[in-house]
Parts: sequence; structure tokens; C-alpha cells
Amino acid sequence: MPRFGYACISNIMGLTTGHTCRLQAATPEKLRGLIEVNLDSLRAILQHNVAHEWLLFRVASSVIPFGSHPVNDLRWWEEFAEPLADIGQYARQHNIRLSMHPGQYTVLNSPDATICAASVAELSFQARFLDSLGLDSQHKLVLHIGGVYGDKAAARERFADAANNLPDNIRARLVVENDDRQYTLGDALYISGRTGLPVVYDNLHDAMNPSEQPVEVLLPDVFATWKAADGPPKTHFSSQAVGERRGKHAELIDVIEFQQVLDRSTRIGDFDVMVEAKGKDFALYTAFETMRQEMTPLISLS
Repeated sequence: MPRFGYACISNIMGLTTGHTCRLQAATPEKLRGLIEVNLDSLRAILQHNVAHEWLLFRVASSVIPFGSHPVNDLRWWEEFAEPLADIGQYARQHNIRLSMHPGQYTVLNSPDATICAASVAELSFQARFLDSLGLDSQHKLVLHIGGVYGDKAAARERFADAANNLPDNIRARLVVENDDRQYTLGDALYISGRTGLPVVYDNLHDAMNPSEQPVEVLLPDVFATWKAADGPPKTHFSSQAVGERRGKHAELIDVIEFQQVLDRSTRIGDFDVMVEAKGKDFALYTAFETMRQEMTPLISLS
């Protein structure tokens, strides 16, 4: 059965894993305090999620503020070894799958060497965070392919070359996702063929930026990019916000579309679902309640 989850913030609990500060305020004392708060929040959110049987969660990139920036020279993985180990043990005990999603400035295929170096540093930090929890390679870093820079074919090759040259501990966790403007699901599959990286299917991105072939044709190939060491395929689900720009996530999710996507994926094999809605866990809660009360589920919901 799929694991379901959401990203970074529990709206129900009023907790976030991403407390940070301005660069100018990032003293060692300030950073230590923020890290402690973020790790405490992460532990509390995971306990909340287990109570609801939501076993997928994305940790905010700023869980260690400025984790890849020279301003943070703390050996945080040593200073906070005990709470990190406790969180990792709790995740393993309850079959929780964690992930991280580097932001828009992590661009491996940039023609700017400085941006590429900073991107590798960010991936290294995030891989180290998951490593410090003692979690295996099923716990992933989700990355978009990046920019086009006037030559999409060349940009794809730059991404593939950069990904193939990453350290093994990063490559073991890295997965690529289709986006809503430039790189389709078909492009992500091409990258997978060049790199061996698994592919994350995002339904809204595919609707905004479809491949030449329909998703029903491509999805079995997407799921096949996930090997045993990667765990079940991860997918993203969100609904379009009504009256907003194309691709903007809605506060809640369309449960009919959700059931349709779940049914289509279930026919292929096991998978996990990250719900990307502005409402976070409240969106997940209301969707499940609606399906239980008003619909006959197409899959068995926890």
C-alpha cells in the first residue's frame, strides 16, 4: 500500500522544520538554536504523522540553516549526533520515508561553474543530513533538471555529465523530477537513461508540460527506473489552484483526480505519494476524510 505524506510544515500542529535567519544574523549561537528548534519540530511532526499513518515526509532544506554556506562552519552532524540518531531510529522503527528537495538555486546544468559548485555543495549537505540520520538510499533528494539556456539538448547533456560525476553518496539518493515549464516526463526519462537516476512523476507538472507520449504510456517506464535499493517509486500529487497562475498548487486537492491518479499508478506497482498542497497535512487529512465518507476508494486507504 502507498505511503502518503506532505512537505516541511504541519499546519495542524503549527510546526515547521525550516526555521532560519538572515545571513547577517547567522552567528554560531543563532545557528545552534535554530538547529535545535528544527530537530525538535521534526521529531514532533513525525510523531504526529505516525498517529495519522502518514509515513512520507519532506524535510525543509533549511533544517540546518545555511547548511551549504561558509557562514555555517559548525560540525552540526557531531554536535547534534544524539537527536539526529534518535530521529533516524524513529523513522526506521515506523517505516517513515524522508526526503529533501533542493530549491530553485540548485542547478546542476548551469553554464556558470560557480552556480554548479554551489549546487554540488547543497546536494552534499543534504545527503549528509540524511546520512546523519542513519537512513538508507530509499530516502531521497528530489531535483529538477534545471534551465534550458537556449539549447535544451546541450543543457540535458550538461545535467547528465554533472550527475554522473557526483560523489556516490549523493548519486545514491538523487532522483529527477519533471517540471511544469521546460523538462517533461520524457526528458526526465532521457536523463535517467544517461545517468541511472530514478524519476519522480509529478501529475500537475505533467498536465502543464506534457510529453509527446501520454503519461499512461510513460509511467511504467518511470516506475522501472526505481531499483530495489531506491525503494518504491515516489510520486507527487497536487491540484491546480483555481483562478491562479498555471501550475500553482491549490490549498486542498481534488479528490476525484487524486483517486484517478492513484488508480492509474496502482495498476503498475507499489509507489509512495507526496501531496504538494498549500494546506500541507490539513489537505491530506481532508482528502482522506472526504474519500472515506463520500466515495468508494479505488485503493485501500489507511
